Amino acid sequence: MRASPVGRRAQGPFVIPARTLLLIAGVLSVALSAVNLVPELRSTNVDIYYVVVAGLIYLIWLASLVLAWRGSRGGILLAGLIAFVEFGVIAAGHFTTSPFDIHVYSLREGLWVAALLMAILPVCALTAMAAIVSWSHPTGRIRNPRMIPLLVVSVIGAILVLLNATDSLRRVDFGTANPEDGTFAAVASVILWLVGAFWIARVRRVGSILIALGTFIVWYSFITLHVVSGTSISAIASNSGPVWAGIALAMAALAAASFIAALALVVEPLVRRQSDTRLPSGP
Repeated sequence: MRASPVGRRAQGPFVIPARTLLLIAGVLSVALSAVNLVPELRSTNVDIYYVVVAGLIYLIWLASLVLAWRGSRGGILLAGLIAFVEFGVIAAGHFTTSPFDIHVYSLREGLWVAALLMAILPVCALTAMAAIVSWSHPTGRIRNPRMIPLLVVSVIGAILVLLNATDSLRRVDFGTANPEDGTFAAVASVILWLVGAFWIARVRRVGSILIALGTFIVWYSFITLHVVSGTSISAIASNSGPVWAGIALAMAALAAASFIAALALVVEPLVRRQSDTRLPSGP
């Protein structure tokens, strides 16, 4: 029996409801952005008036997430809009050459603020994406448990990428790229990886391509910077410690595995279709 159009609309594109993703990513975005106000003020990048206004906006942001969770389209729109603006503010303020770029900022306030800034961008991107999907598919989801392991691997891999980029920033080890471009490339790969992992449950080809693009950036950068030339894994272990060397290796392994899995998901339907066309027709 073919599903009705209403049933298809009720089914969301993720393995979890978009409204749940919006709440989780949104709360993380608010929390990380609020914590970032402390070093921003301490470094004199902003003044107390900016902090007060930003704090009020974050309270509105949090309220919009609660309204979105309760089904308010106004809350969904506001939550996604603030996430989009916050993404732009952080990216323009710290990932371009400026007096408070991410490298200078981390030297002044500590390396942890670099990891904080890099984490804000992916969660804001996921919040905006979840808001878009929540507009028409707030509670529906794809019941496809086969995609859950790939999603889990993607989340773990994304965390490892951010940690590895933080260590690379400490050593200023991005090859010919400057720290701002290197860290933003890491953030971009994380966003592609995570967005693809969430979309792959329904839009398999698009999700697979996004995962392949994101993970290609990760493992190709790892090979060019730590295998072919640049800083070897043993040098990372002696300079930063064996834990950071293990993080780099685990990151590359998960990225390579996800890349292969994504390519397999793209090729599988094509092979099956080709096999079906070769089957002999009946009498």
